[in-house]
Amino acid sequence: MIRKSAIALLAALLIAICMPVFAHGGFDHVIGNVVRVSNNVLTVKTSTGNVDVKLDAKTEITKDKLKAQLVDLTVGARVVIDVPEESKDKIAHAVKISTSGATAVSEHDAHAGHEGH
Repeated sequence: MIRKSAIALLAALLIAICMPVFAHGGFDHVIGNVVRVSNNVLTVKTSTGNVDVKLDAKTEITKDKLKAQLVDLTVGARVVIDVPEESKDKIAHAVKISTSGATAVSEHDAHAGHEGH
């Protein structure tokens, strides 16, 4: 009985290791409040400390699901940033700014909008 369990566990581990990993649709999420925007680098205070994320011409910035601008990224604004997992330079794919009345961004909001990416 133990041998069958060990074989089943080993098989499950091999399958898990051999399959590609897609955390959150291929994106890492940076969730927190804007500390600074300077030279196309967005600094966000997260629950684990400050994180710098680069912005480029392809970065989509939205607020209330509408297109927004760099000037909308003000100090204190709550954001969810999608960074492709393979991005070694931490270049943001998308920045979602929460509404002024919102106190937190839900986990659902962090995952929303990946269907077309």
